[in-house]
Amino acid sequence: MRVLRSISVAAILVMGCREVALPPAGSYSEVLLVTENGKRGPWLERIRPYIEVEHDYVTSSELSFRVTSIRAADLEEFPTVKNIVICGVLDSGTAVGLRIMQLIGQAGTDRVARGEASVLKRENMPAPGQVTVIVTAMTEEGLEDVLARRGDDIEGVLESSCQKRLRRVLLEHPNERLSQDLYRKYGFALDIPYLYRLFSDEADPPGIELIREPPTRSLGIFWADWDTQPSLYLRDELFDMRAEYVWDRYDHDKMQRDRVRFTWTKFGVYPAVRMSGYWYNDDTVAGGYFETYFIWDESSDLLWAIDLLTFAPGRNKHPYVRELRAVAETFRYN
Repeated sequence: MRVLRSISVAAILVMGCREVALPPAGSYSEVLLVTENGKRGPWLERIRPYIEVEHDYVTSSELSFRVTSIRAADLEEFPTVKNIVICGVLDSGTAVGLRIMQLIGQAGTDRVARGEASVLKRENMPAPGQVTVIVTAMTEEGLEDVLARRGDDIEGVLESSCQKRLRRVLLEHPNERLSQDLYRKYGFALDIPYLYRLFSDEADPPGIELIREPPTRSLGIFWADWDTQPSLYLRDELFDMRAEYVWDRYDHDKMQRDRVRFTWTKFGVYPAVRMSGYWYNDDTVAGGYFETYFIWDESSDLLWAIDLLTFAPGRNKHPYVRELRAVAETFRYN
């Protein structure tokens, strides 16, 4: 169905007193995990499951992030990366504790001591384009408790930051004319990177598709009259809405009903129902992962559908889905 170029962003790495002109290396799916003893310490295996979370992409399961573990004492010798997680007790007598104190400052240290903070995020630290997530407590017992209570939040904090930074990079070169044309014509706003082009814009059924290749990333927006908030109880109606649309607009795409899942979520600033699953096309002998977000505009009784689709045989889907979400979450109606 749908083709691409790579992006690199220059940044300045600041480690201690050193300055090295390097871009944040690697992908957004890589995480440098910093603990006191690295691979030899206990905290690696305790925190890793909260970072390397498995996601079901119907035909395969993928990790959102992959961890590389190092000691805090070795951090300055390691090449800059996009994502860092530092986990350790807030103790100035240890390398990891001292590093955490430098990152969060006295105010942050006081908050941790009072039990008001345990998972902290620092954007553009230690360098532009990077994020550092700090997981800490005053004692080892306290740190165990933090992981039990807040461990499930860590991946979400990283993923949200990755999408935000990726969106900023993609929109350094926006296609403002296309965004304005679509707003004037259809009344929705979307920030569109130049790397995406208009693939389809038709009135029957109404909707548009943007595309970036290779591999194929497709972002579609379509809509229909609708008089109620979409819910998980309306699975059949939502399934049928997308099924009819993609059959007409995507050259006879289909979905397997038993391989579709529905969840209640938030998409950008809007509450939404997400439908995700497997699409396939018998005519072109193709298939892949999709997810569609249904958002109700009560003021005009319209149901908006934000449709994200990948076709990347033999490749991990998560990085492409992350990119599609980063762009799609700029959607606004009215």
